[in-house]
Amino acid sequence: MYTSKNNLMYPVEHLVFQLENPDNLNRFIQLDHEIWTMFLKEYPAFVSKQIWVNDTNPGEVHSIISWKTMEGWKSIPVEKLKEIDQKFTNEFNEPFKLVRRIHKENNHGIYEYCSFVK
Repeated sequence: MYTSKNNLMYPVEHLVFQLENPDNLNRFIQLDHEIWTMFLKEYPAFVSKQIWVNDTNPGEVHSIISWKTMEGWKSIPVEKLKEIDQKFTNEFNEPFKLVRRIHKENNHGIYEYCSFVK
């Protein structure tokens, strides 16, 4: 049986990272969870987060984050985001780049509309 949630309209943050060394993928994902996801889940607007990887482009990582509202998402203090970003960068301590912010390329027009869960 599948359940469906329709008409969610959750704003989506879609970040694409490129790791210089794809062998660091599991470590990147683990630290992302321990640092970023644990930080974000403390905010009421946070709904969910998924990590996707692109096997045709080794080291490419997509972070898909759904938010209850745009206002709630944007209410996170920029200084706190910078602090967590620095913490992640220091602990990962391997070269990587944030190569795309797909949500910005689409003027924040991407939304989670429905979700199907088995």
